[in-house]
Amino acid sequence: MRRYLFLVVFIAYQLCQVNAQTLTGIDSVYLSGLSGFTKNINSIKDQVWPGMKIGPYCCFRQNGPAFVINHPTPPLNAKQAGIGIYVLKQSELGLNGAHNDYGQPLYSTINQYYAELFHELHHVYQRNYIKNLKYDNIADLLTYPENFINNGIKQYENEILLQLFEGDPKKFNENINLFYTCRNKRLSIIGSKNLDYEKAAESVEGPAMYCEYQYMQLFKNQPNESEFIHNRYLYSVIESQYSRDKLRAKCLFTGLIQCLILSKHINDWQGEFYASGLYLNEFFLSKFKHQLTVLPDLSSYVSKSKYFTQEAIQKHVDHLSEFNKQNGLKIILDFHTTPDFKGFDPMNAEAINDSTILHTTLLKLGNNNNWLNFTNYKVVSSISDQIWYIKSLSFFLSNKSSFLKEDRLIYKDHDIDINWKIQKVIKGVNEYVFLLE
Repeated sequence: MRRYLFLVVFIAYQLCQVNAQTLTGIDSVYLSGLSGFTKNINSIKDQVWPGMKIGPYCCFRQNGPAFVINHPTPPLNAKQAGIGIYVLKQSELGLNGAHNDYGQPLYSTINQYYAELFHELHHVYQRNYIKNLKYDNIADLLTYPENFINNGIKQYENEILLQLFEGDPKKFNENINLFYTCRNKRLSIIGSKNLDYEKAAESVEGPAMYCEYQYMQLFKNQPNESEFIHNRYLYSVIESQYSRDKLRAKCLFTGLIQCLILSKHINDWQGEFYASGLYLNEFFLSKFKHQLTVLPDLSSYVSKSKYFTQEAIQKHVDHLSEFNKQNGLKIILDFHTTPDFKGFDPMNAEAINDSTILHTTLLKLGNNNNWLNFTNYKVVSSISDQIWYIKSLSFFLSNKSSFLKEDRLIYKDHDIDINWKIQKVIKGVNEYVFLLE
């Protein structure tokens, strides 16, 4: 009893210290739930994913406080908001851990937020302990083909996958053959590089989504949470998807369903999977007898996909057309030597086609004493095979812009910084073409 009173007084004192930083109501809600979340994950981690280790984690609000647990070396000026909970400025974090922003209008219940934080904690475990996990390459996503036949078969494939989990058990063998045949058919359409992208994304995200799903199942306590679980985690796998920009998100759910099927049929599969070095899909298929079979008539799936895939492709064409209609001087940079790729924002890079990428937030290139940086400025790159190998760039500047200085292209404002040696200049009507070193 005396220990309990001490803890109450200690936490109350620490909250007073934290309140000096002016916590809002929403901050207090998530801070008060942290201790319960910590207790929850420590009680289920070995049940959900045997051997999973819990790293540091942080609940934060953009432009607000950051609450950190398991920080290995908290700064000396960190305030405590409870036993093991530190309050830091976001600029002080420096944390190789899980982060989740509660200042987003995404969560109808507290459990949804903390389930996502458990998801992120599994990614921390993957990075720190699972060394042979095959990660997806964002460059492959940007050039993933928007093929309507592939998309139509994939839609049917995902419906079969869901049936493997919640459908008639008597049809399991039939459905596993259909699922395998769909993947094999799509392999012949999009090639191994693109199918391997899907498999890698499933391998990384499927287990993390599995942890998120299990947290929701084990700790749901609101009337609407059962419906939420079905809609978010199960129905999402069969929602239509026809453009590459939604492909990775879909892989979260196809990976999750494969994990759920494994758990339904096989005990303690998790450690064996991580030790195997296989893609999740390869490991999944290795556990069930399967063979090629005859697919049903999928013409309705393909016809629907043809319409919506073309719509997605047209959006890319429209975006490029809008780019080329800008006023001002069009600047084209052709590179004599492929420049070093220094950085870009994959979430805001749009593949117009297999060789043309529209960047809207970040692109950085360099080569010896040459450099260019675009920040929050539209620029189109022409690539050779992969996004890292840029052949040319195009963008627009004001008609009054000055950018020539002796043998160098030099231009700088708050969005653009270019300094590159010129080999040749061709001036056209409202256009400059530079051959750069």
